Amino acid sequence: MSGTNRGLTTFLELVFPPISNQEAYWFKDEPAADAMRASDFYMIGGKPKSKFANLSACEDTMRVSFDLFIGGELRGQGSIDVDSLEVVQNFEGSKYGVGGSEDAIEVFYEKDEDTLLLERFTTESILWHRSRGLKGLTGLDNYKELFCYDLLYVGIAKEGDSYERLIKNGHHARLDILANEPQRYPGARVTDEIFLFLFRLEPLFVTTFGAGSEIDLEFGYDHKAIVADAEKAFVSLLKPNYNTVKFKQYPKGADGLYDSKLDRYTYSIGEAITFNTPHGKMKGGRDQYLAGMTNEADFIFIDKEKSKLFVACEDFSDD
Repeated sequence: MSGTNRGLTTFLELVFPPISNQEAYWFKDEPAADAMRASDFYMIGGKPKSKFANLSACEDTMRVSFDLFIGGELRGQGSIDVDSLEVVQNFEGSKYGVGGSEDAIEVFYEKDEDTLLLERFTTESILWHRSRGLKGLTGLDNYKELFCYDLLYVGIAKEGDSYERLIKNGHHARLDILANEPQRYPGARVTDEIFLFLFRLEPLFVTTFGAGSEIDLEFGYDHKAIVADAEKAFVSLLKPNYNTVKFKQYPKGADGLYDSKLDRYTYSIGEAITFNTPHGKMKGGRDQYLAGMTNEADFIFIDKEKSKLFVACEDFSDD
């Protein structure tokens, strides 16, 4: 080996569970927005209306059981051991309750005549929690096949964060999607079938040095340049319907990584989510210990001349 080779591997990690367009409206200007502000890369996806059914709770064991329906079809079953949830174990009060509907399962307590939430599981957030091995949540062993969406749009906040760009202020693609997307399940509202995914990018730089090569560890790190480049990589290969600009010249670009010191770089989704598009699908993955650093995920590879989507188990082993 001779010379110096600089690489970057970046995975996308959710800063908040997936939320429906309706929930985004409810969360506007609420404390949850603080967590959302950690994102500056986002996706918008669609999925048939999901619901909880056959909810049952045992007061003696504080275990809640449920069925999960997607598009009117029974797709999974699970249970929540409420006493084992971390938020309950850290709760300093003595009394709390559990309630549920087809839209959410809630753990709450009362204080000064107000009802306050300890935890709220929606049909989408419970899959996210299951993928991350939340203590107290069992079942839904097929969560990977259920955590699947049609990818409609990929965007970034060139300045600021995703909350400001996508939720607090009006966003053209979000409005276009609500106006044009059909119902995925009869009787459902489109606003309940459109979901927002707020990601942050987790980069890892790697340099190899050949014999006699100069050691240079200065990458000129620019977070927003990585974000801009990642948007182009995902859009140019997956071609979501509502992205009007497809970045056909990528990897070339004025505000990405084309002019950086990097020789090659990759992007993957560090969550157990699959996104479908008319031009193919991209599967993410998550390791219990290494988070998004896993061979279970498909990844986009770029070497300044071209970009390509590598599919796990087809183009490389997931071992």
